[in-house]
Amino acid sequence: MDIFTDTSARALLRQSLATVQAMAGNRPPATTVVDGRELRILLLSVAREAHLVTVPANRRPWTATGIRVRPGDRVTWLAWGRAFAMTQRGIGAGPSFGMLCRVGDGPALMSARPTFTFTADREGEVQFGGRLPAELQSNGDVTTDRIPFQAIRGGFTVVVAIWPSDGDPQRALAQVAAADSSGLCAIESQRLTNPPHAPNGWFHHPLLGHEDVYTEAEGQIDVDCRDTVAIIRHPVDVALTDNLRLRWSWRVDDLPAAVPENTMFTHDYVSIAVEFDDGRDLTWQWSSSLPLGLAYPCPLDHWRRRETHIVVRSGRSDLGTWVSDERPAFADHRAAIGGAAPARVVAIWLIAVSLHMHQTATAAFRGIALVDGSDVTSVL
Repeated sequence: MDIFTDTSARALLRQSLATVQAMAGNRPPATTVVDGRELRILLLSVAREAHLVTVPANRRPWTATGIRVRPGDRVTWLAWGRAFAMTQRGIGAGPSFGMLCRVGDGPALMSARPTFTFTADREGEVQFGGRLPAELQSNGDVTTDRIPFQAIRGGFTVVVAIWPSDGDPQRALAQVAAADSSGLCAIESQRLTNPPHAPNGWFHHPLLGHEDVYTEAEGQIDVDCRDTVAIIRHPVDVALTDNLRLRWSWRVDDLPAAVPENTMFTHDYVSIAVEFDDGRDLTWQWSSSLPLGLAYPCPLDHWRRRETHIVVRSGRSDLGTWVSDERPAFADHRAAIGGAAPARVVAIWLIAVSLHMHQTATAAFRGIALVDGSDVTSVL
């Protein structure tokens, strides 16, 4: 399979048509309707404090709440709503991916659910903020690219509960769950009982959320990505040589896009990637309709400078069946990215995206390894 790029006028026309088709056909999921005042009153029956907070999405974090906590305080948030770019049919996210929290100037907190419970590590004010369209940095700053916060619409509503020092949030939430029409108390009670986590040896990408998309099964990792995005990383340390190859097997059951995925508004897909020691990554994608061998830079803000895609599977004829692939990492880097070659591969990624067109990506991976002659680095 030859690797090629396509910046022709015909390619740009196809991308424009795909964007129009996506925007016309997109149907974002219905937003949960919650009586916030009723939920706050319910939580006051078991919590020390309960507050109702509105978090607009069209401003830079952070939104002050006036809620102050002390070190050791147990705090729960129950959130609903949606942030979206420009129109409700565009890129959007619920609170699990789209909302951040912190205490004072502390680290950002996020959840794989619309709910979360944490223990305050400092004295300060509880603050919230919308993630879109920013990228959260490791030092807690947020940076934007081409899309400003002012282009984001919608927002979130949150009930914040602070628990008595001798209280058990899980038991208290379970106690009132039957009276909670929103279901959020039950969601958080269950999350506390069985906290979601990435598969063993894998870690959530530090620049994204902790979405509950990947689960570990016997000898494989299953993917169920519904109207969100998630990347998990498995650290490795392997020299990038001419002979290094990535091998993997995958079974894709549902592709999240029915149109070409190489535009900002249609960029929903499933892929596997290698991360290099220069901070860039190369990802091999199963496309709905792009031609085999097409290489293109990620069309999304922030990622456009670090990620490059290669289409290694296209179409729906092999959906639902296990297939195996193998790619020469160095040769593909040279053809798709070019320039100075990195020295090492530092991580393997699994990527699933479906928050642009609000569909579902389901897949599974197994047999992942980096192979250089007789040297084999098994990842899964």
